[in-house]
Amino acid sequence: VTLNPAGKGYGGRSKLPDNLKQLFRSVAMTVPDNDLIAEVLLLAEGFRLARELGRKVVSLFQLSKQLLSPQQHYDWGLRALKT
Repeated sequence: VTLNPAGKGYGGRSKLPDNLKQLFRSVAMTVPDNDLIAEVLLLAEGFRLARELGRKVVSLFQLSKQLLSPQQHYDWGLRALKT
């Protein structure tokens, strides 16, 4: 577990003190299935071909992430996919 402080002077994550670390349990994380998430979001909006369109949107995001220059204002993650 790490601290993620907010503010202008954000210098990265810092370790949580041991007395607070004892209060938390370990959690396993997995990579989200962006294809499925895009499909469900498009289905909820009423798209009939949501599966095909969702795959294309996800591949567009992946290609953009790979091919465009890495800049701070580019966001190709799940948050941008959902918006």
